[in-house]
Amino acid sequence: MKVSDLIAELLNAAEKSAEMARAIRREESLFQLLIEEKTGDDKGRRFGFDFKTLADVIIQEMIRRDLEKKFPGMGKRVTGEENNKFTNTVGEAVTLEIKDNKKKTTSTLMKILDGNERAAGVLANLVHEEMNLPRPAELQAFEQLQLDKKAIGVWVDPIDGTAEYITGNRDTEFKPGENISQNGLPNVTVLVGVYEKATGQPLIGVINQPFFHTADGKSWTGRMVWGACIGDTKVTCIPASRRDVQMSEGGKHAVLTSMSDCKKLGTYLCESFEILTAPGAGYKLLCVIDRLCSAYVLSKDNTYRWDTCAPHAILKALGGGVVQFKGLLASDLSPGKRDQSLREQQITYHKSEPKANGSNAWCNAQGVIAYYDQEVLLALAEHLSRK
Repeated sequence: MKVSDLIAELLNAAEKSAEMARAIRREESLFQLLIEEKTGDDKGRRFGFDFKTLADVIIQEMIRRDLEKKFPGMGKRVTGEENNKFTNTVGEAVTLEIKDNKKKTTSTLMKILDGNERAAGVLANLVHEEMNLPRPAELQAFEQLQLDKKAIGVWVDPIDGTAEYITGNRDTEFKPGENISQNGLPNVTVLVGVYEKATGQPLIGVINQPFFHTADGKSWTGRMVWGACIGDTKVTCIPASRRDVQMSEGGKHAVLTSMSDCKKLGTYLCESFEILTAPGAGYKLLCVIDRLCSAYVLSKDNTYRWDTCAPHAILKALGGGVVQFKGLLASDLSPGKRDQSLREQQITYHKSEPKANGSNAWCNAQGVIAYYDQEVLLALAEHLSRK
């Protein structure tokens, strides 16, 4: 299949997913029906409890269905955070599958939603809506490139930042494109990443930020960021004018991390870097892409392949990457070994973590450092190695 056609379809899928996320938030009565607690091996490590929403699952299955429709055989290559099984209030187990017409999909959704025909109908209409975005001019660079669909896999995080999505708050100080949102709906992202199955290398990344701008706090518009690195062809939608990093008032590079890692990392980095926090792994990675910060650093194992695959592909297209935190600090970064070490420590997406179960088999066990500029990465490694 043509790479340009695949990217165009991924953009359609991400925008359709974003519209689904916005529509569910607008339907308050529907939204209240959509929360089901995760249990067992599917419970993420980030929280004492975690939520699986029907929004997550239906978006994931919608992406699978739409890719399968466009490229037969692609649907089974889509892997995501969520499983597609629900238990309704009378204890009936239901598998959510997108059917070949709205009537059948509505019927399946009604079983999950305890017979709520209106809610099921709203969702089914969105699922079966056609999305055809204008093809970006940048896709011309991929017109002659082909990918074997058997040689690739797709990682999907249908709604990254589920807690922010559920609470629905908004950082009143957030200025779209100018600063980092500290909480709320702007921290929600839809992540779709393509990787090579033989090597695990990220190839294509699409990030949709469904809640990017609002004038009244109710009506939201989103935006899309994408990039691809296939062979020697590297293309992103990020214009050159947006590729200058924003520095802090003190002239320091800003580093984003999690609240749980802030104090620990600040001990080693505060002299030379400004330490910032924000919710949402996908959002923090997007901030590196947007040059709102110079890096995202996390020493812990609480991000996953579906969090990092799409942003990694975009950063790779921009000359950056996402490496293993612990692996990098243990590497030989002397001038003669540096390039090889950086290649070896890039996160890959084809192999699970040994001796791990459920979703935790796909956690980034050694932590992550996402970077735009190699010199910043080396400076971070130098400071962190002093501990």
